[in-house]
Amino acid sequence: MHIKLSDKTKAIITLIGGFLLLLMNGTIFLWGQLNVYVTSYFRQKEEPDLELGVAGTVYPVMMISLATGIPFGIKLVKLFVQARYNLLVCSIVSSLMVVISSYTQKFYQFAIVYAVLHGFTQGTIFFVPIYMGYLHFPNNRGLVAGVTTGGFALNSFIFGLLFFKLVNPNGLSQISNSDGYSYFEGPSVEVARNVPEALRTIGFIFLGVSIFASQMIMYHPNQIGEEEKRLKKELMIKENEKNDLQKLQQDVDQKDSSSLNKIGDSNQKNQQINQKNCVQIDQQILTKKTEILQLEEEIIHQKIELAHHQDKQREYMIADEEVQSRQIQKLEENQPLEQHKFLELFKQEVPNRNQHKNSFVSSTSQNTVQEQVIQLEQKEKQIEVNLDELKKKNILIEEQLNKIGAPSISVCLKQPQLYMSIFLGFLALGQGLLVNGNYKSIAKDFGYTDDSFQSLVGYLGGIANGFCRPLWSLLLDKYPFKRILQAFLIVQIITSLSLQSTNTSKAFFAIWIFIIHMVFGVVFGSFPVFSSRLNGVKVGAQLYGLYWYGFSLANFLQFFLILFAKKIIGFNNIFYIYFAQEVLALLIITFYKFKVNWAQYYTEIPKNLQVLTQPSQTLQTLDNQPTVILSK
Repeated sequence: MHIKLSDKTKAIITLIGGFLLLLMNGTIFLWGQLNVYVTSYFRQKEEPDLELGVAGTVYPVMMISLATGIPFGIKLVKLFVQARYNLLVCSIVSSLMVVISSYTQKFYQFAIVYAVLHGFTQGTIFFVPIYMGYLHFPNNRGLVAGVTTGGFALNSFIFGLLFFKLVNPNGLSQISNSDGYSYFEGPSVEVARNVPEALRTIGFIFLGVSIFASQMIMYHPNQIGEEEKRLKKELMIKENEKNDLQKLQQDVDQKDSSSLNKIGDSNQKNQQINQKNCVQIDQQILTKKTEILQLEEEIIHQKIELAHHQDKQREYMIADEEVQSRQIQKLEENQPLEQHKFLELFKQEVPNRNQHKNSFVSSTSQNTVQEQVIQLEQKEKQIEVNLDELKKKNILIEEQLNKIGAPSISVCLKQPQLYMSIFLGFLALGQGLLVNGNYKSIAKDFGYTDDSFQSLVGYLGGIANGFCRPLWSLLLDKYPFKRILQAFLIVQIITSLSLQSTNTSKAFFAIWIFIIHMVFGVVFGSFPVFSSRLNGVKVGAQLYGLYWYGFSLANFLQFFLILFAKKIIGFNNIFYIYFAQEVLALLIITFYKFKVNWAQYYTEIPKNLQVLTQPSQTLQTLDNQPTVILSK
């Protein structure tokens, strides 16, 4: 039994499915809690010198692998025809990588499977639910980004709690080491030994839920690749028509040959019948040829429109001088010779034409000339009306094209706004990445060594990172990205200057980590919307991986600061570095203009906007002459 769902129902199901998919695939933020457990596990096997700081490479490597996988996810939508199919395959692979990582015997093997392979498949999944949600909710992109990326962030809360219960049910504490870090070893070594089984457990949970959630992503007719698929259908029709035409041509050739062989022996009546049949067949062939020509024209039009899977558009320009010259030329061709002097004068500037318009006209044609003057003045006024109407239409088209965004990836890659927005992400997310990946080490340095308290801080951070995203992302549907980011950068600046004082109170520390994760989640969840608004939905979806490269560079920065600078200057002074970054980010978002006039780069109007370019009844009054032309 086939159940037909409404568009609204499909949109809601897609949003829920996207939330669940990213909830199962947000393990990149889970690493902040897994790091000490996984490092302790490999230390008690065959790598006793493995340090927590070195194992931290998993976080930035995983992020850059995820960034690499994002554009492949959008391409796979086109390959698999429906998003649910490629999400199903990628989710299975991603979940199995977590399971396989539990069987690795060396840390580098774990890093390859978990950070590189699992991270890459996560990337192929990450933006597809967001992209499909944008198509189903075109006017609520903030809601879509907030809900879906909220699931991505909540992974660390739900599975961090589960992982803690699986590996450390008795709440054993870490043991301080001479390298400046703490590990589960000695009396608490059983915690480290529980790691493989815990990884397998959450991996199989990821697998089961992801398979179900992937089938909740509903098809949308405007998704990438659909235009090309329709074009291929047209080409198939054309091939069928050509085959029919060839068969008809063969029949004609056979009938002509038969007619020549029998013409001497047949009577006049049979010849007439054969000739009539041939004429009918010729008519059929002509009809088929006409249909094929029409199909070819349609295919050419669609090929132009497709152009590397993007909708290429043409600009429309007002043709003031072109229209007037065409009208005057037509009048010249239809007027008697005695009026040529008048028409030559009409081509001059308006003051001269008004002053001398009757100077060269004979008395015998005075009435005719006066009528022509009145007609021309009326046409001139009509031209001005038409041009005003066209200007309004062109302004409307330009606004719509700017909403669509960049016409192609190549055009987008040439804009400085793209790279400045990536740099902005690098600056704005630095502090959040540092805290998210190292809050246990920060807590230990501040004197809070209890693993239960550290895990509690992580759960609160996961809640802040996840649940706050939908709330704040809704603001993006009402307020500019600029104002929201300014507000949260100010909060980041305050926390960077005051986190050093939280070593006096556990509650103070937990609240500050909660706030930092909340701001991190808001800024991180806002960038998909920012990308779609700046670059357009389709191009923004394909280029969003570039933003993750910027995030990855920020992650590598925090990794190197922890690895090389932490022992020298401590966490307290590292936060002053991020204070400087946040001030710079605030200056950029305040004074830099993140807006591109995409309309100037279009070479063809999309189909859904072409109705705006059609001339109205008013525009067709000038002897049916068009008043707009195509311009490259």
